[in-house]
Amino acid sequence: MKHKNIFSWIYILLACAMLAIGRVYDERLDFFGINLSIILSVSFLLLSIPLLLSIKRVKHFNTKRLFYYFLLIIIILPPMLCLYFDYDTFGFEKYFNFIFIVIPLVIIVIETFKYNDVRVFFKILLGFIIALSLIGLFVVSSSSDRLSVLGGGPIVFARWMNIGLIILFFIKQSRINKKNILLMLFFLVLSLAAGSRGPVLSLAITFAVYFFLNFQKVFLRVLFLSFLIGSIAFFSGINTSILGIGKTERLVTKDNRSKNARMVFASRSVDLMLHYPLGVGLGNWQVYANKIKPTHLLKHQYPHNLVLEIFSELGIISGILFLILLLKILFYNYKKMYLNKNNEHSFYPLLFYLQLYLISNSFFSGSLNDSRLLFVVMAMSLIETSLILKVKKNV
Repeated sequence: MKHKNIFSWIYILLACAMLAIGRVYDERLDFFGINLSIILSVSFLLLSIPLLLSIKRVKHFNTKRLFYYFLLIIIILPPMLCLYFDYDTFGFEKYFNFIFIVIPLVIIVIETFKYNDVRVFFKILLGFIIALSLIGLFVVSSSSDRLSVLGGGPIVFARWMNIGLIILFFIKQSRINKKNILLMLFFLVLSLAAGSRGPVLSLAITFAVYFFLNFQKVFLRVLFLSFLIGSIAFFSGINTSILGIGKTERLVTKDNRSKNARMVFASRSVDLMLHYPLGVGLGNWQVYANKIKPTHLLKHQYPHNLVLEIFSELGIISGILFLILLLKILFYNYKKMYLNKNNEHSFYPLLFYLQLYLISNSFFSGSLNDSRLLFVVMAMSLIETSLILKVKKNV
């Protein structure tokens, strides 16, 4: 049993590392002539093999079956579309990374993970996010540019900071201590410092839904905390100081370029769907959108919207299946969360609100490769055993 636990910890550690890197091969991780990403990728895949082979029985139900159908589409459809459409390095990397990182991890999570595995996963993931935040703090103090830690870009960095905040808030709502509150504020400040509106707006949507669903329970606490934080910010001048960190001022200055670009992306994606309803293949959004309108060329490689990307690159049928899947799993999490609302050791609130955040964010800046954590959270939601720790009460 002890050896099994050690193996599980090592695998989850590697899985979190691969989710953080997002690539099987990353040229940025060369140290003294050795590429760390290759070592991690090979180790992750080698440990995935015995876990996949250990799955003896797969119990199907409707939502899980839909999820596996969608994964099967991603495996089979892009090579078929490549026979008709062109393909380039960007599309190949997207397909390769999803096949070798997301798919084995998702299957292993659904079929082998238990409550304790999920607990360890979020603990280790939180450790990675803390490490990333410390690197981000160094970047903030040494540069006036927007945060772009480890090449991930400001949007990706802000997303990770908000994920850390959500994990801390929902993993044990009844036991949020002072240390966690300070860490959440630290994540929030760094998220704001990235200067990206999409992740911040997604975070606001997530907590607005939380406030709406728990109005009577949290109204007075939220009112008091809002008044307290607002007063401290106003009288101490810290609000002005925060605006001087990184590129936080981008959140409050009027700049419609990003908004207009997203509207153009949406319009061009719809044109692409109408011309190619069966999809154009992974990574081909830019190429074929520019072929349709060669007088208005796009310089971006993807539409910055996960749903539009799937609709336009994998076809309308795949897009509809994905939308149904998102809604079904979100509702499934909500139902589980509601049925176990009095159990403080339930993971369903965290899974529900984290999935809600990741879905919201995917509408502003998502892509298939960037949404790997979303697929893992969806997989956790479909774990057959209950993600609730039943504590025995002393009689």
